[in-house]
Amino acid sequence: MKHLPLAAIAIVLSLTTLPARTQITIDTSNSTDWKISNGVITVDWLPGDGRIFSMHWTAFPSQEIIDTTNRDHNGPKGFYMDNVGPGGGTPANNYYLDPNGRYIDWWVTYPASSTNAFTWSHHRVLFANDPGIHIYFVLDHGPGDIVGSIGQIQWVLRSDLNQFTNTYSVNTGLNNLGATTVPMPNAVLFGTGLVAGTNVQDATSDLHGLPLPTGYRREFYTKYDYSSYEYLHQAEGVYGTSMAAWMVVPSQESLTGGPTKQDLIFTGNLLIMEAYSNHLNNQSSFPVPKDAVMHRLYGPYYLHFNSFSATNPTAASLYQEALTSSAQLTPAYDGEAVLLSSGYVPSTARGEVQAKVEGTKGLDLNQAWAVLSDNQTNVQYSHAGTQYWMNINPGGIANFHNVAPGTYRLSVYALGQWGELRQDNITVNAGKLTKVSASFVGENFGSFPPIWTIGTADRSSHEFLHGQIKNPIDLDLNYTDQYTARLGNSVQDDREYWGNWNYWTDFAANSGAVVYYATPVGSVPATNDPTKWNYNQWHIFNPGLYAAPYNPSDVTTDGYNYLCPSYVGSFGACKTAATPDWQVHFTTSADQQSQGQYFVLSVGLAATEDSPTVSLNGNALTWHGFNLKNSDAAVRSGFSGTTQWVVFQWNTSQLNPPGQDNVITFHVGRTQGIMYDALRAEITNTSADHTVTGWNDYEFLFGTTYEPANDAVVNQ
Repeated sequence: MKHLPLAAIAIVLSLTTLPARTQITIDTSNSTDWKISNGVITVDWLPGDGRIFSMHWTAFPSQEIIDTTNRDHNGPKGFYMDNVGPGGGTPANNYYLDPNGRYIDWWVTYPASSTNAFTWSHHRVLFANDPGIHIYFVLDHGPGDIVGSIGQIQWVLRSDLNQFTNTYSVNTGLNNLGATTVPMPNAVLFGTGLVAGTNVQDATSDLHGLPLPTGYRREFYTKYDYSSYEYLHQAEGVYGTSMAAWMVVPSQESLTGGPTKQDLIFTGNLLIMEAYSNHLNNQSSFPVPKDAVMHRLYGPYYLHFNSFSATNPTAASLYQEALTSSAQLTPAYDGEAVLLSSGYVPSTARGEVQAKVEGTKGLDLNQAWAVLSDNQTNVQYSHAGTQYWMNINPGGIANFHNVAPGTYRLSVYALGQWGELRQDNITVNAGKLTKVSASFVGENFGSFPPIWTIGTADRSSHEFLHGQIKNPIDLDLNYTDQYTARLGNSVQDDREYWGNWNYWTDFAANSGAVVYYATPVGSVPATNDPTKWNYNQWHIFNPGLYAAPYNPSDVTTDGYNYLCPSYVGSFGACKTAATPDWQVHFTTSADQQSQGQYFVLSVGLAATEDSPTVSLNGNALTWHGFNLKNSDAAVRSGFSGTTQWVVFQWNTSQLNPPGQDNVITFHVGRTQGIMYDALRAEITNTSADHTVTGWNDYEFLFGTTYEPANDAVVNQ
């Protein structure tokens, strides 16, 4: 859908009643500096590029919001879209000033060309009296356009380093509920004390020995520690002694990847709105064939400014004020003419969905989830259309409001249970309530209790070693005191740079192998402790560490050489030493073996970068999972990337006689290896073959048989 000529844009809906308006002005006399103001916020905008390189708020007229010290050939890098470069055509700049003075929308458009697959525009909107900027991005593709794909769409506010010194986020994951406030060290804001060798990974600095502000509890800084899983994410912000800036998500609908998506929200004090990316669930893609007709709107999102006052004395109250302001302004989108012409669906043209899901009644509020997303698509890779998710209430009902008309897949899963309900062709019409009845049944292959389990099937590895901490306020994790912290009662996921941990020391008792007893074996009791299972199975464990704290003459990132236990080998051995295979030991009884002809091992994976080989008493099956929904949460401070489920099946005859030790080994061959969600062993008389179960949401291996998961079909 191309932009309509401005003369053809008609305002058909009225805005909500606003207080007396200040005058909106625009000055385009300078071809390199458009000046735009709503009387509250004043911006300087660079035409043809799209960045706002200066910004002021009347509450603090002398305070420049933008970090003017961060520059490139375009000048200060202020508030702009990241990872979207100019196309092959000549950019066109334009604006639309509402005749009633309620708002102004201005934008730059790059046309499709022989080298640019898309016609794309990024827009900024100022509403009268509003201390904030609304942003959205439009992509179009059609006949005559070349093949293309979309990799990342994000906005970045590079705010003043001296003013905005703290980050604030809320509910960044289901196990990280509540607020997280992080005071930024000068090493992060200004690079103070950082030298060659301290940058140990992308946007990751080793801070050992550097001054850290009160309340900063880590020895590394990495932006991935402060990412967010989208489940309950509504906004995040940066603030200082006076002013705060908040990036608010008014609706989930133009996000991608569903509620489990891990998105960046900060880099230092950079405030980020990441609408779409493929760099955390790496194989998420949005390919568009030549001549295909495609229109996609991302946004609107809202950059809001506020300040401390008697009414809002805390960061928490400022956060809430930002959410309230966004909610009050969202109805105004119904009358934003350019936004409507760009594909935004007004509230009067939306529908409702009520999903009644049997099998989820009585579950905790955040335990069962319902998602509306792209039809015939795994929700983790939903990207082409709008999406919505809701936690199913204890009555087993999910109510979706303000849903754009379309055809959706309904996906339902319950944390702690295996499997996913998928129901395609859910049609939503304007002004209508769509009622859906479905039944969620956990996917168990056997009719008897499992032989054993390790972990919980909750799409995360957080329950394993280094996945959780107690009382994080009191915890200062580094190599010397990570096990001596004062422990409280609260438990949260501890997303930290992987260099905090020392795998070879953790599992020195077995020379680097994880050895887990899933049941008692002889005189050895069952382990029954998920912290004896590492959150990630590494092939090579050699994180970047600044070497100088351990050897002042060495200023490289090879510091782990000095911490690698001597049993691994001579100095430097950990750079290339492969970790031993992991082992699970267990026995079975005669009654268990009589349950059926198949031994079925479910391996839930929270992230994969490898093709693991799993062997039962020496009988090996290899799942060729590398480059199949890869995700690198292991090195990006995550416990969940892209969830996958692999089912390994053997004949029961390959078990040892009842009472004797059975050994399952897990072998990985690439550096990052695999991240575990949970494991489950069953004996059943019915094969887990897709053609038998009717379920298609897992990979299946048995002898020479391999059946891939089929995300395009529903589970029967």
